[in-house]
Amino acid sequence: MAVNPAHGDDVVGSFHRTFNVSGGVTLDVSTGSGSISITRGEGKTITVDATIRQSDGWFASPDMGRVKQIENNPPIEQTGNAVVIHTLRKSVDFGWGDHLSISYVITTPVDTQVRAHSGSGAIDVGGITGGAELEAGSGRLQVSDVGGNLRAQTGSGRISFDRVSGDARLSTGSGSIEGNEVGGRLSASTGSGHISVRRLDHGGDLHTASGGMELDQVSGDLEARASSGTIRVGGELAGQHRWDLSTASGGIRLSLPAQTVANVRLDTGSGGIYINHPVRTQGRIERHHWEGVLGESGGGTVTATLDAHAASGSIHVN
Repeated sequence: MAVNPAHGDDVVGSFHRTFNVSGGVTLDVSTGSGSISITRGEGKTITVDATIRQSDGWFASPDMGRVKQIENNPPIEQTGNAVVIHTLRKSVDFGWGDHLSISYVITTPVDTQVRAHSGSGAIDVGGITGGAELEAGSGRLQVSDVGGNLRAQTGSGRISFDRVSGDARLSTGSGSIEGNEVGGRLSASTGSGHISVRRLDHGGDLHTASGGMELDQVSGDLEARASSGTIRVGGELAGQHRWDLSTASGGIRLSLPAQTVANVRLDTGSGGIYINHPVRTQGRIERHHWEGVLGESGGGTVTATLDAHAASGSIHVN
């Protein structure tokens, strides 16, 4: 319920709603300003708890009546197993000068597909199996135990995740990307910040404009590019997979199993090349260039490929 403020204080209100569903659920949540938290609940029920906050605007003071109106008529609708929470529309639902936010704490059945958007605010999602699409204009994104595919994008904020069973597409204009375990393929980019990921079962495509990378337990094809920062990669390069790594400013450090066998090409603009594996040189060898076969092939065909380039920095293969 709305609380009458003292002069200059915010008006704070709230509402609670419960929705019964059956089968797979589609949950679409949007707020212009405010946080969103979605976690797995019990049974076949969706619960929504909202906090409404209105502060001084450019042309108006907080209005308890307006908050009360939202409490009585929340922007929510249900059609079968689909529940939609709408963003309030400026000039229709509230004034252009108002500073109004609605934050949501939601529980939903495990077999839910989530779409969530916040113009300004954090989004947290966990424990659902239908995949998730998350977007914030500004705010961190946090995901855990999501079955299916994940798409997460924020204009400014950190993205963190723990256990995504499908593919993951992650992007932040400014902020780091950190996580553990992607069962599918990872696509990740950040305009400013580092990327740190443990366990990529099907490799990935990663890019950072300003920041380094730390990747561990990597399998599958990998493309990693850093405009500024050191790239560190550990994992298994085998079969017909290819790793393509480059950094414009920084070094490259690789940790590979002793039994690794791969065709290798290494280049540095300024820096040394250091290899702690058996090698067989092929083609030209120079101070800042080496190409050949890494490991003992036993005369068989070598199909794995490693291509690494450091414009300013050294390359280490251990």
